[in-house]
Amino acid sequence: MKKDYKTLFNNLITSKIDKLIIKYDSKKDNYTYQGFSHLCDSTSLDELSNLVIDDIVFYTFSEDEILEYDNKFNFLDDLRSAAKYAYAQRLPQRKNEKTDGLLGEVLLDLFIQRYSLNAKKLVVRAKHTEIKSRQEITGYDALYFTKNKDEISFWLGQAKAGEKEYCKQSISKDLNEKYKKEYFANTAFYIADKRDTNELDDILVGINKICFEAQKNNMDAKQKINNLFLFLKRNNIKIKIPCMIAYTKDIYNDEFKLKQKVEQEVDSIMKYMDKISYSIDIKLEYEILFWILPVKSVSYIRNKLIDLKKEAI
Repeated sequence: MKKDYKTLFNNLITSKIDKLIIKYDSKKDNYTYQGFSHLCDSTSLDELSNLVIDDIVFYTFSEDEILEYDNKFNFLDDLRSAAKYAYAQRLPQRKNEKTDGLLGEVLLDLFIQRYSLNAKKLVVRAKHTEIKSRQEITGYDALYFTKNKDEISFWLGQAKAGEKEYCKQSISKDLNEKYKKEYFANTAFYIADKRDTNELDDILVGINKICFEAQKNNMDAKQKINNLFLFLKRNNIKIKIPCMIAYTKDIYNDEFKLKQKVEQEVDSIMKYMDKISYSIDIKLEYEILFWILPVKSVSYIRNKLIDLKKEAI
């Protein structure tokens, strides 16, 4: 029987997330805040490390690639080997392993695919890198879309993993710098040219047409950007900005107090983020989602990723 991507992902990843990750009620003020935790078990950090490693291949390859490779050479039979292959073939050679952003990026990918059930990739960032250095495209840490009868949403995410203060400040900085209309427009034109989906052909070809006509008619940047936003508005495009904040906070000594402690962490992030007015100037309806995951030890998981990277050929 022919396999489909969502079934594969659910069998190999979703089933593990649902056993390990607890999702709590969301809170909303200016923005939406969703708290998560892993279990209090002594093995939870290892299980979370393994989950991140297992998702690396889903983060690094497109749906079509995964289906083709799994059909032709059983790509997903050994997810650890697949993760090593992803490291060797596509993942960037970041100079400072201790501040490697892969952990946050993969967690963001995991959470989008698990908790936004119809989300699909616009662009697989790791595919579009330099041959030798494999420096990935910068900007948004996730590029997804969701589509229903009434609207299309572009998911342009940010991810941080590390110490709590670093994560808060870095996410705030990204929200103030990476959602201005010029930055967004440059990304939209890039996505349309490098897309890894055929499901939005009408939209993405339309964006390419705007880019072509701007070149043909010698338009200035302002007119080109204005035409882009007019086109996206006509097509009822919305923007979702999921922000993954995974930081070291050992709240796992007492499972009976875990929910209370997660709520306190969410309130703390909410108090910091909600008072800030971000410089988001994308001229489209947007929503900011903060996904908050206190982890017993971020460095423990990051070291597991470093070990895996060293094993890759």
